[in-house]
Formats: sequence, C-alpha cells, structure tokens
Amino acid sequence: MRVASFESKGIEKVGVFYKGKLIDIDLVSEIIGHKLDKEFPAFFNVVDIIEQWEYVEKLIEKGEKLFKSEFLKFFEVKNPLLTAPIIRESKIVCLGKNYAEHAKETGSKPPEEPIIFGKFADCVISHDEEIIYPDFATRVDPEVELAVVIGKQGKDVDAEEAMDYVFGYTIANDITERELEYADMKKGWPWFRSKNFDAAMPLGPWIVTKDEIPNPHNLEIELSVN
Repeated sequence: MRVASFESKGIEKVGVFYKGKLIDIDLVSEIIGHKLDKEFPAFFNVVDIIEQWEYVEKLIEKGEKLFKSEFLKFFEVKNPLLTAPIIRESKIVCLGKNYAEHAKETGSKPPEEPIIFGKFADCVISHDEEIIYPDFATRVDPEVELAVVIGKQGKDVDAEEAMDYVFGYTIANDITERELEYADMKKGWPWFRSKNFDAAMPLGPWIVTKDEIPNPHNLEIELSVN
C-alpha cells in the first residue's frame, strides 16, 4: 500500500491508498475503531500510521467486512491535495556519491566508506511545490534520490537485519547550491550551507510500503528540469 499526507479544508491529514483510492484512515478509526479496541487510536501524521501499521491493516479489513462495497465510497478522499509525507520532527540522513554513475559524473570513484550528511526537516516541501532559489544562489542542481523510510527505532543494527527496520520508500530531490558546495569542499568545510535552505528537499508524493518493492536495488528513477 501507499501512505500519504494530504490537506483537507485547511487541515493536514493522513491516509492510505487502497485499491487505487486514498482513504482517510483517521476517519476509518473514528467510526469503526471501537469494534477492534476500546481505546482506538487517532492518526495525525504519517508516523502514527507507521508505528501502528498492523492496526491500520486490521482497520481496513474490518471496514471492508462492515461496509462491503460501500467501504471505498464512504471513506475515499476525492481530489486530495497531497503534501510531503513527513513530519517536521523527522531526521533526514543523506549519503554522498551513493550512486556509482553519479560518482563518475563528478570525476571521482565511489567512496570506500559512506559520506554522510544531513538535511533539516524544515527544508522539506511537497513533490509539486515550487523550489525557491535563495538570493545567494548562482547554480542550483537537482539530485533525485530513492528515500528509505525507517519504521522503528534501532541502534547498532547488523547489516543482515537492516531491512527489518525499513517501512517503505519514497522519492526525494536533494536540491544543492553547487558553487557553494564546491567552495566549502575546497576549504574542508561540511556541506551544510549548500544543502540546507528553504525548499531544498522536495519529497513524495507518497510512501510505498516495502512489501510492494521486493528489490529496491532494481528501480529506475528519472528527473527532468522544466
């Protein structure tokens, strides 16, 4: 399934795509949650869905049994305005030169150890919002990335168990002020300034659960500049 954030009547909400339709999962829980649990949860953001994914699946199953063919009609969100599938408190960890082809473009070899940098969550915008260039920008480059959404907490996780912590995937655009990045690299400074400014991280439009993508290493991602 796909998980999405959306705006309805000026209110941020969350839902899941089920049989091709976006359904308001908080509304489903509000109406039929008491049939599963006396203390049924509310869903305010995507993290709520991720943390209670098994319950979400049970809600949908119960909803179909109760409403039958009317289930989608009753809970469908029509003409949704999709927003970035992330909350402000989330942490964004990025890898530099993580694609061999990209490393070749820069005239270097793929690194032996991961090059790690971070982006603030307040850089995030939805997939179709305008990217606003900062006043200091001279060259702004897009970098399309596969974003991995971590579904539970972990520490010192073995590589063989890493996929157990993955909830799903989405698409990210790592917007970079390239000239500033090069200048900082020459000085041995971190990439912070060139990677973190308003609208520097378009994300979405939704999160696809990992069961629908059995091999994330065999995907094609395209980016075009208008």
